[in-house]
Amino acid sequence: MKRFNPTAWARPSVLQLKPYSSARDEFAGTPDSLVFLDANENPFPTEYNRYPDPHQKQLKKIIAQQKGISTDQLLLGNGSDEVLDLLYRAFCVPGVDQVITMPPTYGMYQVLAQINDINCIEVPLNEDFSMNAPNVVAAITPQTKMVFVCSPNNPTGQLIEPKAVEFLLDSFVGIVVVDEAYIDFAQSPSWIQALNRHENLVICQTLSKAYGLASIRLGMLFAHPEIISLLKKIKPPYNINGLSQSVAEQRLLLTDQVTE
Repeated sequence: MKRFNPTAWARPSVLQLKPYSSARDEFAGTPDSLVFLDANENPFPTEYNRYPDPHQKQLKKIIAQQKGISTDQLLLGNGSDEVLDLLYRAFCVPGVDQVITMPPTYGMYQVLAQINDINCIEVPLNEDFSMNAPNVVAAITPQTKMVFVCSPNNPTGQLIEPKAVEFLLDSFVGIVVVDEAYIDFAQSPSWIQALNRHENLVICQTLSKAYGLASIRLGMLFAHPEIISLLKKIKPPYNINGLSQSVAEQRLLLTDQVTE
């Protein structure tokens, strides 16, 4: 199989995009007490008078250490739905490209496809809710940009057989998204361990389920650094607010308790 090239797979408009740059980007490393006048931050001492870290550096450091990855393999979103939407907008040309889903599964894949004017091809799971990998591969066309695998699957709760996912990763040169929103409840290990073996693998996780933080809206996307770099170009500059970052940092330090 050809080596996956994220740049060749991305939308031309995204490649040409000059991303928004905030003052905190341009003056990285300055003291937290510095007032950015161009942002009209209130100079008086209140608890919430500063814009949050647009790169969530401290939070990413904690997550990366716990997951055994580098921070350049991680993107955070305002819930998993935002990182899924960023994938559509970075790699799928509206009215041209398509994605593949495997119903019954998480409904937002279809909704986001419609919002972004992307054709969504459905390849149903088998009667026992296993994935029919050969059928999925047979449905792939030159316009197929992404295939979504929800494991453990929502709503069936069933893990997708690892051999089937490996077959898909090896057979498809495009992006395979493994949605692991419920992985913390499973006995099987996360696909994060396979990131360095498969450059076309993208994994989504969340703090909404096992960590009980649905209210703060924090989704995590793990992928090859080149994919992360493309997604960072189009994400809103302050997509994770300061309160969410602080709460997530505190809860992640109690991961052992969550596991118990």
